[in-house]
Amino acid sequence: MKKYYILLFGLAISFYACKKNTDSTSANGKTTVATNLNNDLMLKLVNEKRASGCNCGTTAMPPVAALSWNDLLASAALSHSKSMNSNNFFSHTSLNGASAGDRITAAGYKWTSYGENIASGQPTEQAVFDAWMNSEGHCKNIMGKNYKEMGIARDGKYWTQDFGSK
Repeated sequence: MKKYYILLFGLAISFYACKKNTDSTSANGKTTVATNLNNDLMLKLVNEKRASGCNCGTTAMPPVAALSWNDLLASAALSHSKSMNSNNFFSHTSLNGASAGDRITAAGYKWTSYGENIASGQPTEQAVFDAWMNSEGHCKNIMGKNYKEMGIARDGKYWTQDFGSK
């Protein structure tokens, strides 16, 4: 049965990687990935925190540049959230052994750096953002100066936030 899920996941990744211009920002600037959350609110929460700086645990994080939304990262995030939800697991490593970098690459994003936050069970965008900010590692991802873009998606109770730079 596990091989069946791995095969299905692999097919899903292939599907996302082969889509043309459906996972990128459209001509009018609106996103085209159904992320199951308020993209504008998540981007606002992240960029407000990045603009003000904060402490991530005991580490002082200075203000950094705002991130822009990227639908390829959102597509990778959605694929991972869907996989976690349909297969009832919670991990940065997919059932087929793929890392966040592997999933981001499969979605068509050509990265030089990437990061990923995952969460489970938070009912709202604000709740998941607060949970990530209260975790030193997740907070450092949000405040990462090397990241230029992000995409976030939710499926069921599972949230995935992917960061990247091209």
